[in-house]
Amino acid sequence: MKNIPLILIPLFITSCASIGAVIDGGQDLVTSVIDSSVETAGNITTAVLDDVSSVVDTVGDSVSDVVDTVVEEVDEQTNELQNEEEQEE
Repeated sequence: MKNIPLILIPLFITSCASIGAVIDGGQDLVTSVIDSSVETAGNITTAVLDDVSSVVDTVGDSVSDVVDTVVEEVDEQTNELQNEEEQEE
């Protein structure tokens, strides 16, 4: 009977190590999943922002070209009007 506690001590120590390994493995798994999820979300967000900025740049360039064309047309028309006024005088 006195030997039974001595036999249980190594079994208890082994069980504690196994439980510790399971806990460490679980922590590694959870941290890996969270890390991968956050990294993936960050990459998706960056890609979306790049796409949106490209679209905004394209629209901005198009609008800029339209504005430049309108400015040129207005300038030409005002020049014509000025020339007509100078010829009439």
